[in-house]
Amino acid sequence: MSARILLAAALLAPAAARADWTEHLALSGFAQSDLRFDVEDYRGPVAGKGYAFSANRTDVGLLLQMEPAAGLSAIVDGRLRYRGFVEADRLVQTTERDLVDPFSMQLDRAFLAVKGKPWKWLDLRIGRMVQTWGTADMFSPVDILSARDLSDPLDYTRKVPNQMIQADAYPASWLSLSAVFIPVFKPSQLPPSAGLAFAMERDPRGCLAAAPAPPLGRADAQRLAALFASTDPCALDFEDPQVRLVLPDNGIADAQAALRAKLKLGDLDLGLTYYYGRFSFPVAYTAVAKTAPSDDPARTRVQYVAEVVYPRMQVAGLDFSYSAEWLWDVGVTGEVAAIFPEEVDFALRAYVGDQKVFGATSVNVPSTPFLKATLGLEYTFASWLAANAMYVHGFFDEFADAYGLHDYVLVVPRMSFLDDSLKLQISAILDLTDLSKQENPELVWVPVPGAELSAGGWWFAGSTRPKDPIDYGSREKFGQKAAGRSVAYLRAKVTW
Repeated sequence: MSARILLAAALLAPAAARADWTEHLALSGFAQSDLRFDVEDYRGPVAGKGYAFSANRTDVGLLLQMEPAAGLSAIVDGRLRYRGFVEADRLVQTTERDLVDPFSMQLDRAFLAVKGKPWKWLDLRIGRMVQTWGTADMFSPVDILSARDLSDPLDYTRKVPNQMIQADAYPASWLSLSAVFIPVFKPSQLPPSAGLAFAMERDPRGCLAAAPAPPLGRADAQRLAALFASTDPCALDFEDPQVRLVLPDNGIADAQAALRAKLKLGDLDLGLTYYYGRFSFPVAYTAVAKTAPSDDPARTRVQYVAEVVYPRMQVAGLDFSYSAEWLWDVGVTGEVAAIFPEEVDFALRAYVGDQKVFGATSVNVPSTPFLKATLGLEYTFASWLAANAMYVHGFFDEFADAYGLHDYVLVVPRMSFLDDSLKLQISAILDLTDLSKQENPELVWVPVPGAELSAGGWWFAGSTRPKDPIDYGSREKFGQKAAGRSVAYLRAKVTW
């Protein structure tokens, strides 16, 4: 009853009063339809079940900006996602709308901002936010405050929101200072294919064909391989591996903090950063394999449990961007991050019943500092043609563990026609370490401002098998099954 009274009061309120309030609000948003089709059948969890629609999704996003008073603002940014596939597997479940037409709601941002208080040179923010630091597009080694949201592999620029407190100071026109405190750690959200990194491979008979190599030294890895070789692979019945997360406590010692200084020195933008926290992608920590009774007396059931951790680290970063006429207006960006990790030891044990038959421990992440770096060039050749080129040392999900850091070259030519209503972009990434690659050609048509139709492909090229079956680091970046399947896609989007 009270809700009806409030609604009636709002409708009967004087028009002038309502107009004054709406002047402090701004609403924008988008609606997007996304259709994807797998164009291969051998990278997924079950071979031969590709060549099918893998996305049939609709997203609706709304951004509400409020300024109730001078110097005070609030942002609420959320999305409603309809997944587009029936998730009911029993007849009785077809009576439930959220299984026949499943959806989810996501709140990307919700924070309060106070500008110029208590001093005019200070701004404060508190609430649910994402942070983007650095100057390089996408592959920024200093942009680590917000974990990555890779739930949609085609949208790997999205971040995982988190509660934060941020203070920005402007002591001079050429200098800004930022401090961010993040009380609770959140890991990156991985793509649906990530679990395949731990999957056991079976041949058509159901016999064990290959197992993921653990991060052991070569001598221990050879001992483990010999142990498997002494067993009939058709007699082993591996259960789906269980991979547990070892997350930090929520104490003050596990909070994250970061500092940044941005300098504007003529045509040069310079940034200096420091971060204390954790690597947001998992690193192998322990694994235990144990036999258990099986319903089939001719087979042995094997239970496999692994643990992954998120190593603590400190990061000192430098980034810059520069463009000047004397350099033919070529835009140059660069970043380097010096990472000081905690050591992570990996331990593996194998049991037959209660008897231990194998045990080994090795250093997976040494405490030795290491570098990640990016160097990018951007140039506009003509009004219709521009291109980016980038060198990357260390992908955003790579760490100085047994897999190591790879080197990459990224090239992105962009062409536009018909007064920018038709655009063609082809991005290609080549892993210089293993020569696997990923390509993303995309054609975008803008029939009217605010609306666009896009069609493209997301192709992976590389071997699904490691070059050395006992070497943890010999997997190809874009070849392994954990990278996901290649897809063709069609999108329609309208913004307002």
